[in-house]
Amino acid sequence: MLALNTELPRFEAGIPRKLAPTIGISVDPRRQNLSEESLVENVKRLKAYRARLILFPRKSGEHKKNDSSREEVEAALKSDNITSKTHSVLPVANVARAEAVSEISRSDLPKGTEKAYRTLRDARSEARLVGVREKRKKAKEEEATATKK
Repeated sequence: MLALNTELPRFEAGIPRKLAPTIGISVDPRRQNLSEESLVENVKRLKAYRARLILFPRKSGEHKKNDSSREEVEAALKSDNITSKTHSVLPVANVARAEAVSEISRSDLPKGTEKAYRTLRDARSEARLVGVREKRKKAKEEEATATKK
């Protein structure tokens, strides 16, 4: 089953909203394309899927707008090479490892951020213990003045 990122690729590929789930395209409105490149790739993939798809009419003899032509249906019925898996016919090309986003190494970070987590933990600890440390400091001062007298 092909996944569909948003309404936009389906719309640009010319596939009606209600037809998409019936031909094996899942529609998830929560997902979004974050770049033009992925949008273009999705539209291209959907158009290729739609071009290879053979939609049989629901009732014999009644061809509707989105159904395949009579010749395509007859040719599909005569041939034996019908595949049930789309990944063998339409493989998804993954980005090469060199082109993919890689982890950031410590040498790539700007100076001063080597101990970012430790710095944040220390700042949180300081903010949390301000009152306790002031109270201890006052108690020590009072104790020191009491021992001097």
